[in-house]
Amino acid sequence: MIQDGGLMDTGILSLVLKASIETKAVLAICALFSIASWYVIAAKWWEFRSLRRHRREYQEAVVQARDTVERQKAVAALGGSPYADVIRGTGRFMEDLTAAMQRANVTRSGLSLTQLEALTLTIEAGISAVIDETRRMIPLLAVIGATAPLLGLFGTVIGIMNAFLGIAAKGTGQIAAVAPSIADALIATAAGLGAAIPAVIAYNVFTGRSERLEGELERLAQETIGALGREGRL
Repeated sequence: MIQDGGLMDTGILSLVLKASIETKAVLAICALFSIASWYVIAAKWWEFRSLRRHRREYQEAVVQARDTVERQKAVAALGGSPYADVIRGTGRFMEDLTAAMQRANVTRSGLSLTQLEALTLTIEAGISAVIDETRRMIPLLAVIGATAPLLGLFGTVIGIMNAFLGIAAKGTGQIAAVAPSIADALIATAAGLGAAIPAVIAYNVFTGRSERLEGELERLAQETIGALGREGRL
């Protein structure tokens, strides 16, 4: 079994080394695509893993909080958590608004419709910044997933063309005349698919996680504004 595997590995390596210049170019580009794809996959996996930890830490921190003031105190030590940032952003807005009203000697309680809209826009801007960051580099996976199979197909077409040229040059259609070119075509196809399949899967997974995160942060923002209303601060 070991000898068979070694012969197979040697055969594949020999096939790559003896491939045409066009096929080698296709394989090189597919290799670069694959490296870029796996780099993005690893980076995004680590990023979303950190976000899951932030969500768990936020939930544990606020489980005993009874109002928005206690929630703001509970999330103070959570660092760069996007969940905590929603609470902190709301708190900063209310503090700045209260200070501005005091400077203007305004004694009105609650927020006007314009101020409430400004609060909503402020929170949404923070959420959009987080989501934009999570979606960074993900489009590269879509580009690789769409381009790599076409690149492999390009190598396949070249291999088939070379096979027909070999038949024409040798005047025979025997397998020995066309086998190298057919092998070039197949290995180019395999390289394109090998680069594209992980990229497409990862693109869909990470896009779904980004959308789920956006929904969670938007619900948290709505719950926070609703809590302010229940507490009579709006």
